[in-house]
Amino acid sequence: MIYTAENYNYARVKNTKFQPKPRGNQSGRDKLYYKDLICAFDIETTRITEIEQSIMYVWQFAILFPGENNDIDIIMGRTWDEYKLFMQNMYNSLRLDEKLCIWVHNLSYEFQFLAGIYNFDREQVFAIERRKVLKCTQNDGRIEYRCSYIHSNMSLAEYTHKMGVDHGKIVNEFDYTKKRYPWSELTEQEKQYCTNDVVGLVEALEKEMQIDGDNLYTIPLTSTGYVRRDAKRAMKKYNFAEFKEMKPTLKLWEICRAAFRGGNTHANRFYADRIVKNVNSYDRSSSYPDVICNCKFPMTPFIKIEQPTNQKLIDYMIKKEKACIFRIKMHNVKLRNQFWGFPYLSIDKSEKLYNYLGDNGRILECEYCEVAVTDIDFKILLQEYEFGFECYELYISDYKKLPQPIIDLNIEYYKKKNELKGVEGQEIYYMKAKNKLNSIYGMMAQNPVKQDIVFDGEWHYDEDVTNAELLEKYNKKAFLCYQWGVWVTAWARYRLEEGLRIAGEKGVYCDTDSVKYVGNVDWKEYNKKRILDSINNNAVATDKAHKVHYMGVYEFDGHCKEFVTMGAKKYAYTDENNKIHLTVAGVGKKKGAEELGSLNNFKAGFIFVAAGGTESVYNDNPEITTYYIDGHTTPITRNVVIRDSTYQLGLTAEYAEIIQRGKNLCEKLSKIY
Repeated sequence: MIYTAENYNYARVKNTKFQPKPRGNQSGRDKLYYKDLICAFDIETTRITEIEQSIMYVWQFAILFPGENNDIDIIMGRTWDEYKLFMQNMYNSLRLDEKLCIWVHNLSYEFQFLAGIYNFDREQVFAIERRKVLKCTQNDGRIEYRCSYIHSNMSLAEYTHKMGVDHGKIVNEFDYTKKRYPWSELTEQEKQYCTNDVVGLVEALEKEMQIDGDNLYTIPLTSTGYVRRDAKRAMKKYNFAEFKEMKPTLKLWEICRAAFRGGNTHANRFYADRIVKNVNSYDRSSSYPDVICNCKFPMTPFIKIEQPTNQKLIDYMIKKEKACIFRIKMHNVKLRNQFWGFPYLSIDKSEKLYNYLGDNGRILECEYCEVAVTDIDFKILLQEYEFGFECYELYISDYKKLPQPIIDLNIEYYKKKNELKGVEGQEIYYMKAKNKLNSIYGMMAQNPVKQDIVFDGEWHYDEDVTNAELLEKYNKKAFLCYQWGVWVTAWARYRLEEGLRIAGEKGVYCDTDSVKYVGNVDWKEYNKKRILDSINNNAVATDKAHKVHYMGVYEFDGHCKEFVTMGAKKYAYTDENNKIHLTVAGVGKKKGAEELGSLNNFKAGFIFVAAGGTESVYNDNPEITTYYIDGHTTPITRNVVIRDSTYQLGLTAEYAEIIQRGKNLCEKLSKIY
């Protein structure tokens, strides 16, 4: 049965007890207790194309009463007035020391509408980024909305499917183009679609809390919160006094932030914008966990070297084998091998860049630039480029293994991931182990100096707090060091560079832990070294078929009969069955592959329409407050319009010129030889 705001029996809520707080719960000064209910809220909207505004035409609310039967009540309404009445009655059903937790899958969307009917102040909204709301509260904190999308880091369809609930999201059975209004009659099928979204969500959350032994006090707000909890517990075994000395100062954070880079993703300009046959793909197994377990990191407080010189840098880096992070001035920079397809220097990470030749975000040559790098990055630069340099800021630390508790945690997740993969009935546990393994690095790389986002009717950064104050606040609670995250990606890029060197001029494309190349390459000798490292550090796991897996080895990941790329995160290929696969940032993979039709169409000017994704238009202050249609009126409040977008393949003039230069060079040499 579906209830309305008027006929729902609120006594069921009122008579439900609150959840007792766990022992040792660090809830600060919050004296409120969560009602022992799992609630979910969702809305469906219609886009009014004539005025580019959006209205809510139905809302649905699910309440799960934990117990033997896990009873679920469903409440549905058509107007915001009905919702406000419902929430007022829910609020009245709480005791003075109780609060209600309501989950919303993609709260950022619903919040835009809620902010049009309720007033939120800056203390009530907790956002990760502008318009990316993690949590918001009302009524002195007694009504709390949480984002289950940020919590799960999965779409609702994926989340409910992976949690194996009874009422998963109904996919591809709802016509979003149909105009519906608050007075439109909904079919039973449409109602089921709407209610499944909230029923499936409360079922998934209840099941996940049961599996992890969580409740509303302890369940993490974000997907990385699970591993954060484990890592924090693990680091309690480590010497806190020693760790405290390693926390970055403001100056060290500044140079670490300048030197930090993510994964190395690039297309070889000599293969770009043409179809290449017989391309193999090899991936490094658990690349980030591998370097965490098998590489050394700066493990003593960084010391600033006064009056640094090139000779001092070389001595510390080569002779004394110190971990170094430094700034250098580079001049007369050019590739050692003009045919090298994966230039390392990044345009975005270079300062005072002068008279340069770029390659899709990378530097082929330049007259002058300044960069901040680690010793690992510098070794890659020395391999790839000829240049003069001057070191003008230098910090050093001793190389050692990371804290053993963090290494052990990586290995624990790695073993669980491999042991549970493909085991019937263990799908949820496998998913969680896999997600945790991939999240440890993310915690290390989290920027400790991040301006708070404030919502007070408008979105803006809290500029009253200085970087020094933010870092001090972060360091008080930190249990990992930011410089470790800087070194994780540096080591991973170094390992990828080794793979690219093995592929040599056969290399076609790379992405973080993956190398695609033409023909065949022998990885045996390289993998022997990685296997030995993993054996020595226990970074080994066995799957259900008793096959042994090692971190860091290059493993076969598929063969492409044909492959074409137009730059980083922009490629397509056909597999052995001639099926097209597509990766273009902003374009749906499945729909995009169908729409492309042929690799011959993957060229500048092709427009993805059906697979072009969507764009969001935020209407914070609608000029039109009332809309008239079919003899009815509906209020227009703060809203967001989601509309179809298109994506057109293209090359920048600079990149097109670089590709043509490569073609001309190859043609010239082929004529000579």
